[in-house]
Amino acid sequence: MRIPGSRSQSTLTVARDAASAEAPLEAKQCGRLGRAYREGRLICGWVQVTIGDDERLGLTRQERRLVQLRFHEPLDDDLRSELTLLLRRRGQAARRAAERIEPIEVVIDDLHGERERILGSVEPPQVHHGPLRNIEFALRKLEPSR
Repeated sequence: MRIPGSRSQSTLTVARDAASAEAPLEAKQCGRLGRAYREGRLICGWVQVTIGDDERLGLTRQERRLVQLRFHEPLDDDLRSELTLLLRRRGQAARRAAERIEPIEVVIDDLHGERERILGSVEPPQVHHGPLRNIEFALRKLEPSR
């Protein structure tokens, strides 16, 4: 039912980091669906991908791009254990655990039938409690080898 005079919501939302009042604004797109692969093997068939921009000054266009992932079932057993290990660690221990995880390739399906591939490594989440499907992991894009 449409209410007269109401406007439809835009897919672009603005979020502010609750931990810091000085944190820059971050523009986020609505979630898109994708799949995660490692070495050509499907490790997660349903990945919710959110792509946004980091508004801090001094970053290049590639550095501004933030990719957040939420992994849904079914998950590969190895990936599940790696993500669970990241959830249990904090601080430097979590960063070291993230460095040991093999990179993954996320294939994002577009509404127009196009695909975007992002190769990167999973980083520790900001929130460490709740069901795995509700935890957002950052994906740090790997630089192509020259």
